[in-house]
Amino acid sequence: MRKAGETPRQDPETFQTIWKHLKTDGVPDQAANQMTAEMLTHGDEFDSSIENYDRYYSNYKEKGFEDHAAQAMAIEALEGHAEPPSESLRFARIYDG
Repeated sequence: MRKAGETPRQDPETFQTIWKHLKTDGVPDQAANQMTAEMLTHGDEFDSSIENYDRYYSNYKEKGFEDHAAQAMAIEALEGHAEPPSESLRFARIYDG
């Protein structure tokens, strides 16, 4: 029985299912783990758009950030803890082109 204010236990199979879905969409392991945890913890408050993740990740990589840092920073932007990265004209032309 769940008391008021308690969150229900998360089923490991739910985590695994979401993680596999993100992996098939091309999200790297570390980012898929973090995104899945955020989805289960924050639900609709988390922007789970793969397109936004790819755009933010690519933008951070273009700015010269290391792979894992770019993944983490992209997810921070999806969480709303950081502003999405500003895009240079060059990036916007390459990414949208």
